[in-house]
Amino acid sequence: MATLLFWTLIGVLSHLLFLAIYGSLIPALTPSAILAVILHGMRLDVAIAGYLTIPILLLYIARLWLPCRKAISILRRGFILIASLATALAYTANLILYRYWGFPLDNTPLLYLKTSPKDAMASATLPQLLMAAAAIALATFIIYKGCLIVCHRLDTRRLPSWLYAQPTAAPRHKAIATMTALLFAALLIIPIRGGVSTGTNHTGSVYFSADTRLNHAAVNPIFCFIESVSHQQDIANMYRFMPDNEAAEITKELQDTTSSKSLLTTHYSLLTKDTTHYSLLTTHYSLLTKDTTPYTLHPTHYNVVIVVLEGFSTYIMQGGEGHLTGVTPNLDALKRDGMYFTRFYANSFRTDRALLSILSALPAQPTMSLMDIPAKSTRLPSIARTMAANGYKTTFYYGGDADYSNMRSYLMGTGFQRVVSDIDFPRSQRTGKWGVPDHLLLKRVADDEAKLWRESPRHLHVVMTGSSHEPFDVPHHSRFKAKELNAFNYADMAVGQYVNALKASGAWDNTLLVILPDHLGCYPPDIDNQQLWRYHLPLIMTGGAINGKAEIQTLGCQTDLAATLLGLIGLPHRDFPFSRDILSSEAPHTAFFTFPDAMGLITPSGHVIHDNKAATIVSAQGDTTALERKAKAYLQRVYDYIEGIGQNR
Repeated sequence: MATLLFWTLIGVLSHLLFLAIYGSLIPALTPSAILAVILHGMRLDVAIAGYLTIPILLLYIARLWLPCRKAISILRRGFILIASLATALAYTANLILYRYWGFPLDNTPLLYLKTSPKDAMASATLPQLLMAAAAIALATFIIYKGCLIVCHRLDTRRLPSWLYAQPTAAPRHKAIATMTALLFAALLIIPIRGGVSTGTNHTGSVYFSADTRLNHAAVNPIFCFIESVSHQQDIANMYRFMPDNEAAEITKELQDTTSSKSLLTTHYSLLTKDTTHYSLLTTHYSLLTKDTTPYTLHPTHYNVVIVVLEGFSTYIMQGGEGHLTGVTPNLDALKRDGMYFTRFYANSFRTDRALLSILSALPAQPTMSLMDIPAKSTRLPSIARTMAANGYKTTFYYGGDADYSNMRSYLMGTGFQRVVSDIDFPRSQRTGKWGVPDHLLLKRVADDEAKLWRESPRHLHVVMTGSSHEPFDVPHHSRFKAKELNAFNYADMAVGQYVNALKASGAWDNTLLVILPDHLGCYPPDIDNQQLWRYHLPLIMTGGAINGKAEIQTLGCQTDLAATLLGLIGLPHRDFPFSRDILSSEAPHTAFFTFPDAMGLITPSGHVIHDNKAATIVSAQGDTTALERKAKAYLQRVYDYIEGIGQNR
């Protein structure tokens, strides 16, 4: 009992530390709220304490009966040390990572560490790593010593023989103590399981408040981590809200991928006998926006470039209330010279999820990353796969480790013929925590395009930047005091240099350039994961392949890029069931996003954000019941789709 109480107390202290660090972000932090966090959180604290107590009980029984008492004592100390280290690591990681991610510790760090430890650590500076290591070491020492003291007191204190016996006690007393210990171990299954009812413990069991951060404060990070790891592959049974046929019927209109009429008549040409020349004839858009300037795609071949900007948002670009000015002058100019999509949203909160949304039109999942499952991720449709099948040469550029989070396997498996990463650059250029700085990465892309655009009439280049990721270590650039804004400004400068290089080489005239972020990163600060602005992103389509200017006010999200882009260049998009052409007047226009463990759906008539663990709506506008039903059906269909990948259906 004393050991169980000790491990439970460690869990309670972790909640108090969380509130001490992040309490300023919780408006409703009152003494009663703190007490509620502790009381609700103890449900999982006791469960973890039960897991850690049972082995000690079994070692106690072994020590009573076996002659190798010294070896068993050493084994017990070893278990306590490992448990102390694991506990300290989990609680410390949760306290550190929550500031950046906004959700309790789950298996996400494990996924990144497994594929590329170097990049997984790249966000942290050396002082931060040293401080974290010191904190983990100190916490491990305190927990280890505390547990040893509890065990020592039990070993030396006189207790009733039926409760606790010494190895030198009479066999009858040892037998009674053994039965008591076994009974207690069996009874621990109840708090570990979460009671005797049909329901069992899960992370959402401790959710009690409308304030998500209070719920996160009550979560035991060890339990959350174990749960996310153990449920990672259980795709078939995840998010089953309703019968399959009902979900299919509800989402039918949301998954309309037919190539319908655009805002005005669009005529596409077919491939000519000369396969080196691909043209779009008489393609003419008159977009229904405030700016009715006619939109024309030149009738010639096109080189397509997609630049995915790390962590950018609309709020660092010149715009309306709450937007900064002067941080992204090049992007501000580009959005005025091309198509700028003002109601565009992210599907996720992390790069690995975002790339699958952008390139494969796969909606992000709340608690898993499909990129980490190559057996499925490599079988996804993708923009690269479709364009490669139609004569495009496809290349992905990234200044970091392309093996990070199984990225390379996904890219090569879905149509990219070449992946250029950090190892393809001189070692002298790999100066950033995330590898090659953006200006050198984009210079490499521009140099390649200057050579390729004449000899290769069709190519797709996708570029993933990285300098605007923590720790924001950009080279020789200090325009802004805030390192985050300085990094954004540096990345914007790199984009501007890239565009100028394309124009100087002549490649710009035949380029369709798409610019969008992977997710909103660090600005605005104190990100609230359950607000719509957290997912609001810019999307720019520009380049010499386009004439005219327009502000597109149609609703869309990252999964819609596939249908929209392929529609512009005259290729089919039937392979992308979750993608809709934003420029189509007949396609349904919505935006869907997920976050651990929540989801959101935006439609022209309203929005809903649903907390899946708490099974509650945290934000809504419009017909709440209908929107919630659509969001649930949509997420269920996403998992149906994922489950079916690679199966003969």
